[in-house]
Amino acid sequence: MGKLKIFIKLQIKEGCVEEYLAAKREMVQKSQAEEGCISYTLNAVKDQPNVVALLEIWQSEEALEIHKNSEHFKTLLPLGKEMVEGVISADTFTEYEL
Repeated sequence: MGKLKIFIKLQIKEGCVEEYLAAKREMVQKSQAEEGCISYTLNAVKDQPNVVALLEIWQSEEALEIHKNSEHFKTLLPLGKEMVEGVISADTFTEYEL
């Protein structure tokens, strides 16, 4: 099976994007340092100033499960939750091995 990719778009409350990004900084840094993490980024969405897109790429399903069970995932994931109006989309993809 190929790499696992997760793409989540979040609607952030008006005026809270910078505060949300600051709340997520440590989560991003610690996730990026994990073995099996290829990429873990928060991204701006063109022409949608209050939308943040999370893109995660993991070497395998096992690497993602280790991430979900990590201490930093459990403690840092809830940070910033109060600034999220809602989830626009959340999709998981498996890369084809061509």
